[in-house]
Amino acid sequence: MTTNPTPAPAGRRGLFTTEPDQRLRPGNPDRPWELWLTGPNTVLEMPDLATALMAAAEHNALAVDLDDGSPLQTVSHALVLHHGYAWRRRGAARSGAGVAVPSLCWTACCSVCGETPEDEFVPHHASAQAAAADAVGSREWHELPDGRLVCDRDDTAHTGARAQAIPEDDGHEPDPDQIAFL
Repeated sequence: MTTNPTPAPAGRRGLFTTEPDQRLRPGNPDRPWELWLTGPNTVLEMPDLATALMAAAEHNALAVDLDDGSPLQTVSHALVLHHGYAWRRRGAARSGAGVAVPSLCWTACCSVCGETPEDEFVPHHASAQAAAADAVGSREWHELPDGRLVCDRDDTAHTGARAQAIPEDDGHEPDPDQIAFL
């Protein structure tokens, strides 16, 4: 049976400092690789760096997934320890490696029923205008004069809304010799 040393609680400083007398050592100096779970304050022995990194990634992803936002929930992180100290890779990470760039996407939505246009996937566009143009142009939706969209469902609410989008014929034919001013 192996026993874990009593890890010290993580402070705001001390995990990655280069000053040996100020450096926090939550793990065992005799073990090359360990995983420190800060929430339950537990140190687990790991066979190698790759296993420790995978276990830390899995634990941290699970901790985020289980976080319900409650102030009573324990904040738990998994840190890889090397001979008891928090491990940090030498050198900088590859540029652009693992960096997700958030972007805003637009999808058309029917103003009557709230449905989005779907085929095999939900289309996402770079602008609201592009989403509306796709819905009107390729999916036979209608755009109301105020900019709202109406899908192609055939019921009373949709038919009434589409009637607003179709201009009424006033019976007046345009004179071909007359110049139209915009």
